[in-house]
Amino acid sequence: MKKAFSLLFTILIVTILSLVSINIFQSRAINNQNTINQYLYIQANNHLDFLQEYINSLKNLKNSDEIKIDSNRFDIIAKVKKDEKSTKIFMSVKAKDYDIRVQRTLIK
Repeated sequence: MKKAFSLLFTILIVTILSLVSINIFQSRAINNQNTINQYLYIQANNHLDFLQEYINSLKNLKNSDEIKIDSNRFDIIAKVKKDEKSTKIFMSVKAKDYDIRVQRTLIK
């Protein structure tokens, strides 16, 4: 009877500790993924700011319908749509490997 009780108690302790450790590892994995997404969002925002500064520095947008900047990790695209009165520029930065996209519209 004594051995059965100690075996049951040991199995119970091992089960509880394994469940707690799984919960800790899941929390750390989610925290790491959030940190990666936060870093990529900041980087995508910086690319979008650069794209806006680049478009503002261009003197003539009449020759181009789309501006594309090559990057290893991001798709950086600006689409130019001309109306009678103004020019609308839809800027978009999207991460290639993650679900992160930042967009902005510029009217000139």
